[in-house]
Amino acid sequence: MLNIGRKTIYTCILALIQISGIALFCKGFFPYKIYLSGYAAEGDQFSLHKQTQEPEFDRLVFVLIDALRNDFLIGKDSGFQFVNSHIEQGTAYPFTAKATAPTVTLPRIKALTTGTIPSFLDAILNIAESDTTSSLENHDNWVYQFKQQNKTIHFFGDDTWMRLFPSIFDKTDGTTSFFVSDTTEVDLNVTRHIKTDLVEPDWDAVIFHYLGLDHIGHLGGPQSPLMKPKQMEMDQAIESIYTIVAEQDAKRMQEQSNAKGTLMVVCGDHGMNEKGNHGGSSVGETSAGLVFMSPRFESRPTKKQQQQPLSTLLAHRQHVLEFPVIDQIDIVPTLATLFSFPIPKNNLGKVILDLYASKQDFTSILNSVLLNASQLGQLLSKIAPEITGYLDAPSAHVNDATLVFGQSYARALSLHQEYLISKDAAAAKQAIELYYHFIEATQAQLSNTASDYNIQFMVAGVVLISCSTIGLICLSLLFKQQTHSVGIWSFSQYFSVLGLILYAASMFASSFVEEEHYTWYYLVQTLTLLSAISSFRIPVLTVDQMLYPISLCFAQMLLVRTAIAWNHNQLSDLILSYTGVQWHLMGLTLFTTVIFGINTLYKLSSQSSVIDVNSTSKIIQNLVRSAMLIIVVLVSLLVFVYKLKTATADTIDEVPVMYASLLSWELVQPLDQVALGKLIYNYGGAGLFVLGGLFYVTKRAHLLELVQDIDEQDEQHDNNDDQEALQTQALQQAHERSMILVDNKRTLILQMLLCLITPLLILLTRPENAFLFVLFHVQFELLTRSYAYLQDSCKHSVPTWLIGVLVACLSHASFFLTGHSNSIASVDLSNAYVGVEEYDTILIGLLTFCSNWSGSIWWSVAGWTFISSHENKWFSYMLTHAILFSVVMTTLSISVTVLREHLFIWTVFSPKYLYQIAWNVLFHWILQVCIGSIITQIVFCVQRAN
Repeated sequence: MLNIGRKTIYTCILALIQISGIALFCKGFFPYKIYLSGYAAEGDQFSLHKQTQEPEFDRLVFVLIDALRNDFLIGKDSGFQFVNSHIEQGTAYPFTAKATAPTVTLPRIKALTTGTIPSFLDAILNIAESDTTSSLENHDNWVYQFKQQNKTIHFFGDDTWMRLFPSIFDKTDGTTSFFVSDTTEVDLNVTRHIKTDLVEPDWDAVIFHYLGLDHIGHLGGPQSPLMKPKQMEMDQAIESIYTIVAEQDAKRMQEQSNAKGTLMVVCGDHGMNEKGNHGGSSVGETSAGLVFMSPRFESRPTKKQQQQPLSTLLAHRQHVLEFPVIDQIDIVPTLATLFSFPIPKNNLGKVILDLYASKQDFTSILNSVLLNASQLGQLLSKIAPEITGYLDAPSAHVNDATLVFGQSYARALSLHQEYLISKDAAAAKQAIELYYHFIEATQAQLSNTASDYNIQFMVAGVVLISCSTIGLICLSLLFKQQTHSVGIWSFSQYFSVLGLILYAASMFASSFVEEEHYTWYYLVQTLTLLSAISSFRIPVLTVDQMLYPISLCFAQMLLVRTAIAWNHNQLSDLILSYTGVQWHLMGLTLFTTVIFGINTLYKLSSQSSVIDVNSTSKIIQNLVRSAMLIIVVLVSLLVFVYKLKTATADTIDEVPVMYASLLSWELVQPLDQVALGKLIYNYGGAGLFVLGGLFYVTKRAHLLELVQDIDEQDEQHDNNDDQEALQTQALQQAHERSMILVDNKRTLILQMLLCLITPLLILLTRPENAFLFVLFHVQFELLTRSYAYLQDSCKHSVPTWLIGVLVACLSHASFFLTGHSNSIASVDLSNAYVGVEEYDTILIGLLTFCSNWSGSIWWSVAGWTFISSHENKWFSYMLTHAILFSVVMTTLSISVTVLREHLFIWTVFSPKYLYQIAWNVLFHWILQVCIGSIITQIVFCVQRAN
């Protein structure tokens, strides 16, 4: 048998191997997308025209409204009245711009400026404000091309643009995108530049990026009371921009004969789902609004056009909300052709022909689609050299049908040349259709090309992760006596092994990954039921005695069903629809936490040993307990006030009169949200300090009791011939009694830790999920009573491995119970900035993790209370968790490698892999193993030395 020290070293080595394997796998699976180097220049793309095409516009205003879903902009209930009035008049061109996953800001800006489909890794980099590796400084994009024409570009808004284009803009004013709680100032800081900078004639392009609408979505969802007013605010800003631009254009065209006019592009980078989040691939998240506006369009409104020359070609497109659907990346070549600069080299988009649809002269349309086709053809030739012949010598391939779409290009070019000579409209229309066929076929082939996986790194990662898993299993077999138990628990053991195998196998099925929550709900309830069935196998129990653990089991299952119904069956929507109920439940949750804390402190004071402790020690213990209770009550009250203040500031909910007085509390009245959040953290930290002190004085008190106990034993055996032997025996007995008592109190201290962190976790949780912590508390109490009954009445302790499996199941189930899933869209940022004054990547990342894994963290700490301070039991508990997480990580890595060409690799498997990394590295190795070991084996450790 290996000793604990060596096993700990082996476990650390295996953990490092596993983390190294994960890092290698990610390097191979999530590489930065490889782009063609350099920038496009005049002449790079084939054209039949000797002279450069005249631009349609010479100035650009690009208004990007974060999370502007299509129905917000062009829906029936839209707050954009000014924009829709132009759409109704036919002087604006509306679209639904389809975005691709991941639907988060950084990759969407890359798509909007380069015309490419960004790497999935950009979804992770999206949260790193200081990251510079995602810069587009060396990637071709329309912002750079615009600048190359000696244009002046100003930018105001989300500072992500400033990181992507560090040396492009002539004037900037950036705002931080991740302070989600700010819905007002973040937009006012952008709008103020309309009256001060836009009115000046010193610009050629201005980019505005508004964030407030996205922040409202994160805080209250698309149905938030703040959503419609925010849309109206954005509409007023657009109206102001349009009015200024129209006046400037009118003046410029009078003074300058070559003035062309200004194009306004109003668009969203992505949409949002019904919870207000984004990142996934649902319809709401991928449907962004897009409108092209210009004072020039007023002279040729689309509704006045009786017959559009391209109506046949455009008729086949999908329509949503009565307007056409395009790809978001189509904006890039469209801007390039409208402003006559080269199309960026890596563009995958196609020209939006609607903006040309009313023109009867086909020359500019033909040249635009030819440039688009030529650029895409050159890009395709890098991975499909067979297309080169069609591009270099098209006349020789007019009748060559080897590549159908290549032939389309050759025939289109021939008809294009025919039109330039004959001006035959029929030839022009057919040429445009053939160009467009080539563009669409090329675009589809480029978009569907496999990502640039590094298989060597992926395989190396899988090997290391697998070796780590095998090593942990072997370590478990060497530690068999502590990690396995048979007898009455054999049913649970067999089911746990079978459940782990089936769950790991489910990683190969996309539907099981998407619906993973059902797996954990089933495992939790089945394990609970099997634990009750096991009580029938205890020979000393009568039928009446069996009823107690069985009743606890069914109560547990009822609580699990209630928790499932809370978010998944809209039980919370039904209950919280009544005015004030949300706040009553919030108050009940925090009050429940305080009651559990009082009960725990009472148990601490009521557990006394046979020997009385001196009065001074009792006074010290009582003072520390009182301080602990005050801190728990104070933190709970402050969390409640914070939630109330957030509600009154952001969601305009009515606060019940009975709670209104808390808002005028002198302690919190002068504090803003950031200061109040910091105050809560400070009191939480003080609580941890007091809790450590409480454990220390408890141990010291029992040492005094131990000394008194030994002295009394000495007095009893003074006249005994075997005095030395009896004294040794008495010492051992007294020490053992004292250690058992201290161990019991250590468990109560850990329960007190649970009561302390509960308000902090509620602080980082959405208000509607707070009530779930009441259910967690009751579940925890039922489990504690069940385990104590089996230990005290039946002399059958629950094996450590079973506790480990059940806690792992409860941790996973609670993650899904709080409304999360394996989609990036379910990442909740609304509570990730509590108490944060300025952006810090590590701090925001930590708070984001705590916010989204709040229920899981709660059960992780709860699991520590079930394990005694004995080193073997703690190691067994950790090893059980390590095997479970490692097996899943191994099978998922293999699954992703095998299914890397799967249709849902980026929408299902990749997000799941990112979540599993968080589960393994952050939740298991850092929280469970490192922090858990420090707290249970060092801070609150019971020494059993002789």
